[in-house]
Amino acid sequence: MKKILNIISLLSISLLIIGNVQAQQWTIDDELKDAKIKVAYDEINIDAGKAIYDVSCKFCHKDIVAAPTNDRELPTAPNLGSQEFNKNNTDGEIFCKISYGNGVGMPGYEASISEEDRWKVVAYLRSYCESYEPPTTDDNAPVVMEKFEGKITKITATFDKEKNTISTKIEGVDSVGNKVIPNNVKMKISVKRYFGDMTICDGDKTDDNGVVSVSLDGIIADTSGYIIINAAPIDGSISIEESIKLNDGWQWVNPLDQRALWGDNAHTPLWLLISYLSVTFGVLGVIGWAAFQLFRIWMLRER
Repeated sequence: MKKILNIISLLSISLLIIGNVQAQQWTIDDELKDAKIKVAYDEINIDAGKAIYDVSCKFCHKDIVAAPTNDRELPTAPNLGSQEFNKNNTDGEIFCKISYGNGVGMPGYEASISEEDRWKVVAYLRSYCESYEPPTTDDNAPVVMEKFEGKITKITATFDKEKNTISTKIEGVDSVGNKVIPNNVKMKISVKRYFGDMTICDGDKTDDNGVVSVSLDGIIADTSGYIIINAAPIDGSISIEESIKLNDGWQWVNPLDQRALWGDNAHTPLWLLISYLSVTFGVLGVIGWAAFQLFRIWMLRER
């Protein structure tokens, strides 16, 4: 009997594993397998795709970073900016994976995101692929996105106290190694907080001097007057983290140390004082009664 139960258990586990593997299979439409992106591969659609990604995908996949291979482990979903992912999937395959999911970790968005918007997400993911060749228009002219062709080598951050702005400047080299000033590069700047970074710049482009400036109005520093800035190009290829002294800091002031209408017993209304004392003594009474009952139970147990 025990042998039969072991065989049944083994079969059940095997079926469960097989079912789980089958559930994780991607559904790829034959007519879409080799399809090219069906929206213009331009900055407008890429920005729109990023907005959709931030709402629907970022919670699991986090920020996209350009990397040779997936650099994340479970339970974090894969980094969709890896060159490996982009090279191993056609536009149509990525579209189908977004549309239908895999039945387990990845949900399908066919019902919640329009077809056009799903293609815009594909455009956004493709913007991280260095070797991606955009589709051609009807007149056979390629639709290209203007971007910096080279490598960013350095980022610096400076604070202008008079204007209350933070400016980041990037430096780089072109494809043959000559020093250049990268312009038209989208930047992301955030301020570190205890419960996650607060983004203050997301997609602003560097000017002809390679600079992006952002206002710090409304940003609160720590007690010493410092904030920690994180700056990186939108593809995450390089980043810096720098401490900036914003002001002279601040100190917490206990309001009870200041003069107030009800700051002492002499200025407290009688009804408020009676209410406070009644609640306080009532709570203490309940605690005392509960302790007494526990003591009685202990005495009865001893007897």
